[in-house]
Amino acid sequence: MAKRVILSDENCDGHAEAIFHALERLGFDALLKLELKTFEQIGLKQATADEQVWRFCQENYYLLLTGNRTAKTGTDSLELTIRHLVTAISLPVLTIGDLKRVLRDRKYCERCAVRLAEIVIDLEERHLGVARLYLS
Repeated sequence: MAKRVILSDENCDGHAEAIFHALERLGFDALLKLELKTFEQIGLKQATADEQVWRFCQENYYLLLTGNRTAKTGTDSLELTIRHLVTAISLPVLTIGDLKRVLRDRKYCERCAVRLAEIVIDLEERHLGVARLYLS
């Protein structure tokens, strides 16, 4: 399995790190080749438009991990971007169901980590073309 990059959305960097630590505790790091990246590390500016973030992830084959980029409305929302641009080979957006809970509830964080591992393991076989998948 090739290394898979998970791009942490600007609203969940600490949450993504907690999930990656849970992956390590659960032993998934030996099975999966995952790399966590931030906007800063890949050269995206804070407040980059949702469509630009989604396109960047698709072009670079990165999985976007977000807390929920649905706060924006109108033509710039991630939800609208997904609805209009998703294809049968698009990567899903991974959405953490409850951001606050990831940091305060170890079991919940571990469930999110297990779900992330399951998605990555079955990505090509089951999840391409799915617009959004939730971790919870």
